[in-house]
Amino acid sequence: MNEREPNQTSTEAKQSVSSTTKPSYVVGVGASAGGLEALERLFDNMPKDSGMAFVVVQHLSPDFKSLMDELLARRTDITIFRVEDGMQLKANAIYLIPPKKNMVLADGSLWLTDQDIGGLNLPIDIFFRSLAKDAKEKAIAVVLSGTGSDGSRGIQDIHESGGLVVVQSIQSAAFDGMPRSALATGLADVVCPPDSMASRILEYIQSPSSFISHSDQDDDLPDAGELATIFKLFRNQYGIDFSMYKPTTIVRRIERRVKLSRCSSLAEYSKLVEGDSRELDVLYRDLLVEVTQFFRDLEAFQHLRNTIMPQLVERAAESGEMRIWIPGCATGEEAYSLAMLATECIERQNANIDLKLFASDVHQTSMETASSGVYSSTSVSRMPIEYRDKFFTRIGDLYHISTELRQKVIFAPHDITKDPPFTRIDLISCRNVLIYFNQDVQKRVLSLFHFGLTVGGVLFLGPSESIGDLEKEFEPVDRQWRIYRKLRNVRLADTGPISPQPPLNRVVFTRPSYVSTQTRGDKSWLVPEVYDHLLAKYVPPSLLINQHLELVHSFGDTRRLLVQPEGKATLDVLRMVEGDLRTAMNAALHKASVKGESIVFEGVRARTNQGEQTYRLVAEPYLKGQEKMFLISLEEMTQPNVTPQAEAVPFDSADQSAQRIVSLERELDYTKETLQATVEELETSNEELQSANEELVASNEELQSTNEELHGVNEELFTVNSEHQKKITELTQLTEDMDHLLKSTRIGTIFLDTDLKIRKFTAEAKEAFHILDQDIGRPISHIAHNLKDVELIEEAQSVLSSMRPVERAIESRTGGSYLMRLLPYAGSSGVDGVVLTLIDTTTIISLHRHLEDPET
Repeated sequence: MNEREPNQTSTEAKQSVSSTTKPSYVVGVGASAGGLEALERLFDNMPKDSGMAFVVVQHLSPDFKSLMDELLARRTDITIFRVEDGMQLKANAIYLIPPKKNMVLADGSLWLTDQDIGGLNLPIDIFFRSLAKDAKEKAIAVVLSGTGSDGSRGIQDIHESGGLVVVQSIQSAAFDGMPRSALATGLADVVCPPDSMASRILEYIQSPSSFISHSDQDDDLPDAGELATIFKLFRNQYGIDFSMYKPTTIVRRIERRVKLSRCSSLAEYSKLVEGDSRELDVLYRDLLVEVTQFFRDLEAFQHLRNTIMPQLVERAAESGEMRIWIPGCATGEEAYSLAMLATECIERQNANIDLKLFASDVHQTSMETASSGVYSSTSVSRMPIEYRDKFFTRIGDLYHISTELRQKVIFAPHDITKDPPFTRIDLISCRNVLIYFNQDVQKRVLSLFHFGLTVGGVLFLGPSESIGDLEKEFEPVDRQWRIYRKLRNVRLADTGPISPQPPLNRVVFTRPSYVSTQTRGDKSWLVPEVYDHLLAKYVPPSLLINQHLELVHSFGDTRRLLVQPEGKATLDVLRMVEGDLRTAMNAALHKASVKGESIVFEGVRARTNQGEQTYRLVAEPYLKGQEKMFLISLEEMTQPNVTPQAEAVPFDSADQSAQRIVSLERELDYTKETLQATVEELETSNEELQSANEELVASNEELQSTNEELHGVNEELFTVNSEHQKKITELTQLTEDMDHLLKSTRIGTIFLDTDLKIRKFTAEAKEAFHILDQDIGRPISHIAHNLKDVELIEEAQSVLSSMRPVERAIESRTGGSYLMRLLPYAGSSGVDGVVLTLIDTTTIISLHRHLEDPET
């Protein structure tokens, strides 16, 4: 294996660092957009003799030479290598992935492969997985700033192999996509800013077994007692952070539920919601303040119908598509109201437009209600009659949205405080939602709405809401009803991520102890064993099944009935039984689910290890909190005793035929019931597929705005821009230094290109040449001068051709004396022009003459 030389930009101190030993740990660092600053802060605090090897995997542009090694070399004394195929890892060194390559670690060496051009590349995941396989518990994964989700899959392998997972805190990340995705796995051992990572990693390698994982974000968690406990429940159960809402609203509504639940204190109510998922859901809906109706504020909708909607339709006719977004749609009344207005306007203007409405909310149950499109007579009583007659069908006391209108509205779960916005939107209607957020969240959400709208798109807010500091970005269309129009495309500062609340607990990273410390001084431990004995002896074989038909628990002797199928292991009960028992169980479960009552089948035949037996099957729904479960009991039906030598009895043909007919009729009835259950299941499946199709359409729309490949391109451009910015800063400083140098010499200097055109000059040159600032780019031959006996053009051409400088004393018509020098301007690719300098020697010559002849 050939040894590689370190990067040439490293100092001699770096080159002298010993890096010939095998690393004690291998640290894989994944970074993308915004990662340059994070890497500098990480390595700025990392000692050069840590004994570890650092492998940096970035999303790099395939058409740009990365300057990462030069930039990092200014911040660290650790030796830096650009990876080549087969390079062996050494301690106290940094390895940088080259562009257009994926990289894996195998047998302590780095191996490169070409990336799939045009496809989705996840180089960080690829390297983390190979790192986990090769280094095992000696692997450390670090996820830094970046968009997308690269790295979140690879850290799972690192965690399973016993390694350490370090993630940059979201507050300190320029782009939070990668850190947020990594944190969502729940596998991060350390969450902190890049400045603190070095000390945490060094602490870990000193004593991995006693290392305590924690998140620096934990320190920011407010100690709000029972209120914090309730907020944690919501974040765990629904993924929503109510700490972003106005505290007065939250506290007031929680106090209302405390009184309605007849609890004496918030502490008592906190314990109630911890154990009762129904009360938690009721409080959840209460906090979301779902107050909505068809055409709420009718005058505002009239203005939309008469003025705004015709303009939007006319504008959308050019592209053939009109997109409307209703965040916080609740049960869908506002979404359908806008769908009716838009459909009517499109028909009135006879436009050929594909209308799409995206209705989003954080409450799943509300969206299911909205998706069904069925409303009570009270709900539709306040809407204009012409819309009710045109777009609704009355069935009994309920009104059903027309299928054509329903297909135009896509319902999707979406949290406007943390999810990316829908894009290319013509109209956003977010009414009476922002008033419940605090000011910072309001500002960010409005910035995201601005990002999602097209230029000329309309924002429709509630009567108590405003656009705050974004008045320059929106034109008011109707101040009374808070209707605004977007003026321009510009990236606002507040479209970055909101700092989320910290993780809810601290995780202790210690090896578990399997030594039991329980003492058995009392006999209470006997009770569960007695229960198990009684259940096995007297309870018939029974199965507890969840709503997904997966086995949760078994009672009695069920081993003779359940058989694990070949292939992949499963908990699906219907795959663990066979024959008539599977058919009967499937039908009974379906009926019990639909009717909500116990279903009993008798005469169900099943094969056991004791032969074929007949059972009485009972399927009973069992509701535990919000989780729906089923209890199936299989009672063995008693069979008449059969003696070894039975007495012969007369054969009665009619009686036997009648018994056979009855048996066949029972089987036929059983088959009909099973067939009916199958038909009902298919109908239910069809409805579920329709719902799934709608969700896929919504997901496709979101993927258009958050496409992983586009993120990759954006990350590459951001990385390139960061490096260019640093180079520009250096060049600017260098230019300023050169300008100061030229001014301080007080020498007239003119820079000419190969065509003898002026490139640059100093102020002193104006004493001999009639030159102005706007003359840059003009030939020097066009400029008049005060010099005597000078053939400037011929002499400059001679210097260009011969590469020999010219130096002689000359005089000006004003009586001055100069030392003129014409020097070739040598660049990296050869002669690039001529440098003309004029050193004023008038004073020197005058002094010289005075010394020679004092009388003069």
